[in-house]
Amino acid sequence: MVRYHYALVDDLISREEFDKRIEQKINDCGNLADEVAAALLVVRDLDRSHVKISKLRGKSSLFCFYGKVIALSEVKEFDRADGNKGLVARLTVADETGQSDLVFWDEQAASIKESFEIGEVIEVIGRHGKNIKEILPLNLRKTHVEIDCAMNPKEVRQPQRKDICLMIINLQPSRAFTRRDGTVGEMIVGVVGDASGTAKLLCWDPVMLIGYTPGMAINATGILEKEGDFGGREVVIDENTIITPAETRPQIPKTSLSDVLPEQTVTVSGKIVQASPPRPFTRRDGTTSWVRNVRISDGTQELPLVIWDDEAIRPLLTTDSIIIYHVPSRIGRTGEIELSLGRGSCLLIVPDNSGERTTICGTIIQTPDGKVIDNGVQSFLIECKECHGIDLTISGIACGRRLFQEDCKQSEFNSQDLRTNLSTFIENLS
Repeated sequence: MVRYHYALVDDLISREEFDKRIEQKINDCGNLADEVAAALLVVRDLDRSHVKISKLRGKSSLFCFYGKVIALSEVKEFDRADGNKGLVARLTVADETGQSDLVFWDEQAASIKESFEIGEVIEVIGRHGKNIKEILPLNLRKTHVEIDCAMNPKEVRQPQRKDICLMIINLQPSRAFTRRDGTVGEMIVGVVGDASGTAKLLCWDPVMLIGYTPGMAINATGILEKEGDFGGREVVIDENTIITPAETRPQIPKTSLSDVLPEQTVTVSGKIVQASPPRPFTRRDGTTSWVRNVRISDGTQELPLVIWDDEAIRPLLTTDSIIIYHVPSRIGRTGEIELSLGRGSCLLIVPDNSGERTTICGTIIQTPDGKVIDNGVQSFLIECKECHGIDLTISGIACGRRLFQEDCKQSEFNSQDLRTNLSTFIENLS
């Protein structure tokens, strides 16, 4: 039974620690509290007994919250992949911090209008559905809790076909997916931008993006634009879209850190002023990933940045100048607005005005701080795909400890350069 209670806080403490706290609560109560009551006390101590709707985007497996019913959808019938009919309906609930949709299926969907009325307040235990804006209720009950909130459901932007000029910011490697009919296809996820901001990109036919790389501009005719998470947007390339190269790149607007508000998706720039080491953690599926806490400043404000997964182990230096595209903002545990960089965002390290053009011939060396190119006299941190031990000639912009490459080619062995480097190395030792 208490596994449901643990799911409310499983992003905060381990199951072992949760069980220890339950035992401690039982002891503190003189064995008068049973396991369920003690679990409820532990959840309450961690401030997760009931969360506000604005906090439903957290990382716990389950959420417990109160919501006032403000809208009931019509029951819709659809065809399942196995050929059977299904039913779906939505119940919109709200509190003073926001709104969320509860999704009901089949028999529960059919009886939604007989079970609920506008204005009623219900207590919900549920988990995320297909996206963070939907909750699948596992248990709910009507309550007498008072909630003072707006009764107008938030208007959802309907998907539209548009003709847009976009700049490709990031493209992830293609990955397989399974269609409803059981067949397997491939898709590409990325980030794009235009004069109105950034968007998550979904491409259901990777062949359409062959030859296009980050930094290039495209004309997308008939692209599908729809509302995304955290107030953002998504654009979808499908069989109705035509992609052609564009001559000019659109300018993507940036938000000053002092103007960032919670529950937005923004593009920001600044310098890293503090970077803690990456920390490993275990996902719910048992795999290991990484998280890292960073602070950035743009001169108007300093904000915390939380970096997740593989991006967290990317070499970062204090004083690095960065641009972060399509990053969501939220209220952190300390009450401060923070940025959360996950797979849907893109972080670029860029040269600043102090950079100088240079060319270096050296060897790629893998170090604990990342890959460097070293010629025995100079050493620069670089981002490249070449392996440890490869000799390269790299031209680019040197900024502090980094070299931002513009041209790269494999070096030919030069015995004279080797003699010169050895002589310089020996002189430095004496």
